[in-house]
Amino acid sequence: MDNRHIREWVWFACDCNGVPELAQVIVVEWNRRFTRRLGDGMYSVITMAAKIRLSIPLWPRTSDQDRRETVIHEACHVIVKYRHGPFVRDHGSEWRAAMRNCGVEPLRTHSIDRTGLARPQRRFILHQCPNRGVEHKCRISLREFHLLEKGIEFWCKRCGIHITESSLIGEDRTAVAGRLAVSGR
Repeated sequence: MDNRHIREWVWFACDCNGVPELAQVIVVEWNRRFTRRLGDGMYSVITMAAKIRLSIPLWPRTSDQDRRETVIHEACHVIVKYRHGPFVRDHGSEWRAAMRNCGVEPLRTHSIDRTGLARPQRRFILHQCPNRGVEHKCRISLREFHLLEKGIEFWCKRCGIHITESSLIGEDRTAVAGRLAVSGR
């Protein structure tokens, strides 16, 4: 992980967009949990803190060109929030213009091979599901579970049973009592 090149790319993006003073404020951090995104960039107008976070698992799987474009991409997010405030769209016209100022095509996706990196999706099944033991059990996702905790009501789309927190077990057969107990952590 070549931090010297990363700093050069940050300076380049800031210079191209007329905000060289911002480059020295941007902090670059590495994140182990980013297995879907190569990076993100943020700027707080309240604290005037600027940060770019990059993926430790994905970084070695990318080309030098993709790395450069990713750092510039994230630096442009910081630049746009710095210049236009917090309510500007993430990949809106201001960001696209900032990317073009750097001579980079304003793209939003990557095609990095993520084989072996995806974290397993945590899902829960219904205790009294009539489909229990069948391949198509009544399930809810972790996101839906957190909504359930906040009082949002769910009914199984397959069998119509009302889903409550106490009626769920983890797919790995760990009981869900009160708060979510995530196994393996």
